[in-house]
Amino acid sequence: MSLVRSLGYLLIGGGCLASWLALAGALVPPLDALASFLPVFGAAILAGLPFAWRQRRWTIIAALLGLVPVALRLVPELVRDVPMARSGTTQVRVLTHNVWQRDDSPADTAQAILDARPDVVTLQEVDGSFRPMLAALRQHFVHGTACPPGCDLAIFSRWPIVDSDYFLKDGAGRKFGPPMLWARIAGPDRRPFTVMTLHYPRPTSRGQAVRRRAVAQALARTDRGSLIVAGDMNLTPWAAAMNAQDRALAPLTRMTRALSSWPRAFPFLPIDQLYAGPDWGLVAASQLPATGSDHRPLLVTLGRR
Repeated sequence: MSLVRSLGYLLIGGGCLASWLALAGALVPPLDALASFLPVFGAAILAGLPFAWRQRRWTIIAALLGLVPVALRLVPELVRDVPMARSGTTQVRVLTHNVWQRDDSPADTAQAILDARPDVVTLQEVDGSFRPMLAALRQHFVHGTACPPGCDLAIFSRWPIVDSDYFLKDGAGRKFGPPMLWARIAGPDRRPFTVMTLHYPRPTSRGQAVRRRAVAQALARTDRGSLIVAGDMNLTPWAAAMNAQDRALAPLTRMTRALSSWPRAFPFLPIDQLYAGPDWGLVAASQLPATGSDHRPLLVTLGRR
């Protein structure tokens, strides 16, 4: 057997095994982290086809077998229905960006945020090298949130922020739920809306599942009609955990459909997400050019429905 043909068998066999293990993550949560790489496994299988083509029949069977889990997870995301905004309604441009604790050019990152001309900005990992830039952003965005020690989140708005906190509050003003920075913003149409930002642990951490459940339970106690939730969720749409979160956060809809944001040099993992309540529809969503962060910023334009 030639070395080239062996490489083809290795790519197809390895990709097939990895893709089925990733699919098993729905039953065995530790394996769900593999699901983030399902597109890579699919590409490996396809790349191995030319090298193993001599055994055409078995090669095709093995490749199709390996591509089944890839299709089962990718296709539903690509064809998923996302509500669209009505034309002529008020629009809100929301930029979300994990600016990274080790941002290697924080001033350029801040300028990239300003150049995108967002109405609302949600940032994560602002407690590192980017922190001095928060004051610079405040010169351009008159309204911003305060965050207690240990918080690595920030929200800026070009419209007035009428209330904000690091925890949700009930009707009596009592705080509840996990830490999530939020701001109640008075929009230009005199209809206020709430923006929240959060940052999940990595999917290999047991703490992420705990945090996801806590967030869903907390949001279920709030008015989610005009709510917007954005941040680094360290989850891809191919993961069973993301599908579970989509269901748990309903009636919020995830407006970021397969929109990759990490790593900055060659983004192939869609781990930054934005959800919006039923009052909102999607106008546009895009990945912005790289900054000094290891993530790419995302810009999502929403409109009233």
